[in-house]
Amino acid sequence: MQENLIAAFAKKMANIGSIFHIPRLPKHGKAQKKRFRKEVIQQISKRNMCLQLGHYATEEDIDRLKRELAI
Repeated sequence: MQENLIAAFAKKMANIGSIFHIPRLPKHGKAQKKRFRKEVIQQISKRNMCLQLGHYATEEDIDRLKRELAI
């Protein structure tokens, strides 16, 4: 009887522990993040045709150009 009670208690404690489980975020590479940003910007842009077509510079592109010009 007491063994069944302990087993039931252990199961309930395991279920409570699963509530506090922190989900892991997926890891994306730089190329995949850049592609995601472009897709989102193309989808939410309404009036600017350059944005809709994906012709714009991201912050990383601007930083890269600055580094190239400084050299």
